[in-house]
Amino acid sequence: MSEKKHPIRHPIRFKIFLVSLVPTVALVAAALMNSEYLSALGDSAEQILSKNYKSIRAAQEARKVVEAIRNQLLINVSQNPQSFVVSVEKLRELAANLNLCRENVTEAGEQELIEALYESYAKYEPTVDSLQTVDHHLWQSDHFASFLARTTEMVLLIDDLVAINETAMERAEQETSLLANHAQRNAAALFGVIITGILVLSYFLSYRIAKPIMTLAQNLLETREGSGVYPEVQLRTSDEIGFLTQAFNRLFYRLKQYDRHRDEIIAGEREKVRRSEEAKGRFIADISHQLKTPMTSLAMSVGMLQSRGDALGTEKRGKLVETAHDDCARMTALINELVDVSRLETMSQPRPKETLDIATVIQECLAPLMKQAKARGVTIDIDISQNMPQVTIDSFRFPWVITNLVGNALRYTDRGGHIGLNVYKQDQRIYFQCLDTGSGINPQFLPHIFDRFTQFSERGKVGTIGLGLAIVKDIIEQHGGDIGVESTVGEGTCFTFWIPEGMEGMREKSADHRR
Repeated sequence: MSEKKHPIRHPIRFKIFLVSLVPTVALVAAALMNSEYLSALGDSAEQILSKNYKSIRAAQEARKVVEAIRNQLLINVSQNPQSFVVSVEKLRELAANLNLCRENVTEAGEQELIEALYESYAKYEPTVDSLQTVDHHLWQSDHFASFLARTTEMVLLIDDLVAINETAMERAEQETSLLANHAQRNAAALFGVIITGILVLSYFLSYRIAKPIMTLAQNLLETREGSGVYPEVQLRTSDEIGFLTQAFNRLFYRLKQYDRHRDEIIAGEREKVRRSEEAKGRFIADISHQLKTPMTSLAMSVGMLQSRGDALGTEKRGKLVETAHDDCARMTALINELVDVSRLETMSQPRPKETLDIATVIQECLAPLMKQAKARGVTIDIDISQNMPQVTIDSFRFPWVITNLVGNALRYTDRGGHIGLNVYKQDQRIYFQCLDTGSGINPQFLPHIFDRFTQFSERGKVGTIGLGLAIVKDIIEQHGGDIGVESTVGEGTCFTFWIPEGMEGMREKSADHRR
C-alpha cells in the first residue's frame, strides 16, 4: 500500500462557504435588481404624474383667469354697462399658465389641444382689448358676443386638456399598480427559486458530508482488532473526510502489517520455546547421564575403601581417594549447572534498579576472584576511565555478569596468563571489555556461545556443561544493552558489552527486548 498523502483540495469549510455564498449572492442580486426595477418604475411614474399634475394645475389656473375676466365683464354689464377694464396682470397670468401647459405635454392629443388653445387665445386677447375701448353699452357691442364665445371655447379646450391629463394619471396609476404586482410576483418567484436552491444545496452538501462518514463508521464497526482482515475504504472526496479516510486506511494497513508481524513473532517464539524445551530435555538427560558416571565411580571407590581398605596398599588407597574427590568435584559442578537452570528461569522477573558507582561495584564483586587469580599465577588488571558517571543497574544481578565473565576467563587461562577488564564511556553508553590470554573458543561454537542449554566440548573438559553466558546475555538485555564476543584459538577471548548511561535508554531497549 502506498503511503502517499493526497492534499486537501476541496475543504469542507470551503464547500460550506460556497453553499452559503451562492444563495447570498443570488439574494443580493435579486434584491438589487428588484430595487432597481422598482426605482426605475417609480421614477418613470413620478415624472409622468408630475408633468400631468403641472398641466392640470396650469390649465385650472388658466380657467380661473378666464372665468374671472368673464365674471368681471358680467358685473360691469350689470352695474356700469359702458365701463370694462381688464388688468394686464390677468392676461399675463393667463399666458403664463398656457405656456406651462405647452411645456408639460406628455399625452397623445395634448399637443393638438394646446395648439387649439393658443389659437383661441390669439383671438381671445384682441377681443378683450376691444371690449375695453367700447364707448356705448357693452352688451350691445358685437365684441361682447365674440368674447363670450371665445371664453366658452377656451374653457372647453381647458376642460378637455384637464380631462386628458386626469385620464393619463388614472391610467398611469393603474399601470403602476399592475407593474408593482407583477414585480412582487416575480420577486416572490425568484425568492422561491433561491430558497429551493438553498435547500437543495444544503441537502446535497449534508449528504456528501454524512455519506462517507457513515461508510467509514460502518467499516470501523465491522472491523475486529487482531482479525488480520481490515478494509480499505474507498476514497470518494478530496476534503477533510477524504484525508480522514486516508488516515484510517493507513492505520488499517499498519494494523494488518502489525498482525502479520505479530503472528511471525508468535510463531518464532513458539518455535524458540519448542527448541528450548527440546534442548532443556536433552540438557537434563545429559546431566543425568553425566551424574550417573561420577556417582557410579564414587560408589565403587568408597565401596572398595570400605570393604578392602585395610588390604589395599597405601598408593592404591590414595588413588581411590583422589578418584572419589574428582568425582565429587564433577558432581558439584553438575549440580551447580542445575542451580543455573533455576536461576535462568527467574531472570525474567524484573527487579528495581539502583544508581551506583561502577568502580566500587567492580572492586567488590572481583575481590574473591583476585585471590583465586593470585593463587593460580594469573594477573587481573582493572582499567576504569576517569570521570565515569554513576550507572543505574540491578545491584544483585549485574555484579554476577562481571563475576561470571572474569571467572570464565580465569578458568580457561593458564598460569602466567593475563586478564583485563576495561570500562569506558562512549556517547550515551557505558562499555565493558573482558579480555584474556587463555585458550580461546573454537570458531564453530562462537555463533551459539550465548544459546541456552547448548553444550561445547571445552566445557566438558573442566567438568561443566554451562549456562552462565546465556544468563549473562539475559541480564545485560534487561539493562537495555547488548553483548558480543571475539576469540582466537590459542590466543584468547574478548567479551564486550554495553549498557545505556541513563534510565530512558534502558527502558527503550528493554521494551524492544521483551517484544
